Amino acid sequence: MKFTFDIVHVPGKCLITADTLSRAPVNHTFTPEELNNEAEVKVFVDSVVQSIPATEPRLREIQQKQHSDPVCAKVIQCCKTGWPERHMLPRELSEYWSEKDNLNLAGELLLRGQRLVIPQSMRKEILKQIHDGHQGIVKCRARARQFVWWPGLSVHISKVVENCNTCSQHKAEHREPLLTTPVPERPWQRVGTDMFFWNKDTYILVVDYFSRYIEVAKLNVTSAATVIAAMKETFSRHGIPETVVSDNGPQYASEKFKDFATEYGFVHITSSPRYPQANGEAERAVATVKGLWKGGGEKTKALLSYRATPLECGYSPAQLLMGRQLKTTLPQQPVTLLPRWPNMKQFKTKQRRYKANQQRQYDQRHQVRPLTVLQTGQTVWLPREKKEGTVVQHATTPRSYIIDTDEGQIRRNRTHVRPLRSPERSELTVSTQQTGVEENAGRESSIPSHNTQDTVKPPYVTSSGRVSRPPKRLDL
Repeated sequence: MKFTFDIVHVPGKCLITADTLSRAPVNHTFTPEELNNEAEVKVFVDSVVQSIPATEPRLREIQQKQHSDPVCAKVIQCCKTGWPERHMLPRELSEYWSEKDNLNLAGELLLRGQRLVIPQSMRKEILKQIHDGHQGIVKCRARARQFVWWPGLSVHISKVVENCNTCSQHKAEHREPLLTTPVPERPWQRVGTDMFFWNKDTYILVVDYFSRYIEVAKLNVTSAATVIAAMKETFSRHGIPETVVSDNGPQYASEKFKDFATEYGFVHITSSPRYPQANGEAERAVATVKGLWKGGGEKTKALLSYRATPLECGYSPAQLLMGRQLKTTLPQQPVTLLPRWPNMKQFKTKQRRYKANQQRQYDQRHQVRPLTVLQTGQTVWLPREKKEGTVVQHATTPRSYIIDTDEGQIRRNRTHVRPLRSPERSELTVSTQQTGVEENAGRESSIPSHNTQDTVKPPYVTSSGRVSRPPKRLDL
């Protein structure tokens, strides 16, 4: 721009005014200071390009694809000539508007700060390179933050890691919230049973969920018939419970035990295979018995001491089960042996508070959160079996699923199942710009399936495990 001046003569003075409307070009001569600044900028740009861990052919390839990409070409043009007002910005450039102050050119190479701007055609390849080594989302984002950038990169990285089958097979699942067993309404209503070994002998244990009263019997033969006989003897002393909880041992999973449950009229519940926590009451009782017997004394006397010792609630298992205290080798007044039922209402209230506090402490200590709910037909990985399977349906037990494998159907707890992507959606691509215009410009883009004919999307499951189902809309 050339500025012209009009000289106005005033008596005794000379007034000079600039003509700002002049557009005549002027030959500008750079001062030494300006030349020095330009040289410093060039040195900085060269140092930035040299610091990028890429070879010269690789940088030339990226530069060529940037100029051939319709969106990157427009961004380069804006960096050269200046960005227009936002309302005049082409729709496909709206995702770049917030970064316009950080976008710059190093020669003909488009950068965001010191990071290479990757065009659409190279993003899938770059994502695979970022995920080399199958690191997690945080590590992959940190690695990408050093060298490359494009709109929605962070979302794309999370999608790649979350949908990587290799990562899904080997990642460690976090713990789920503790499921506490409701306090039974009366003694011997719900019992747990398990088998354990002690000094090369096999024993069967039955424990009451209400009173924690433990019965133990030695088995000469570990067969379904001997297990049933021992449980019948226990039931003859205390009555038949409504519910019996056990693991999936062959003795409990046999047809004989099923017929026994039908004959005696109780409900038999089995925990998920290889998940002993589901039968936690019996597992804890086994640990208690082994702790009583580790001293090497008389086994029956040790059990008698346990049954007569008050629990944390203030009552002994014998008092909670039979309403009376047991006579032991300790000297006792006869009055203490008189039958007297505890305050059941107060006891149940304390037990519920105790379980709630136990659950809260467990959840806080392990930082639990629910695992995603698996859907019918979803492909999963079974780490212990080292094979894939397909979800058939939810099992009757909590957090368990029936999985179809090449060797038949099995039941597994959610902790032992890793969800995988279905085969037709296993290949990931970055959302393409077929027409040069983003469908959702200015928003974080996702990574849809490469299969354009797959229009059925899997249901979205929230972090709490709830399945989010969109409302049905009219097709107009």
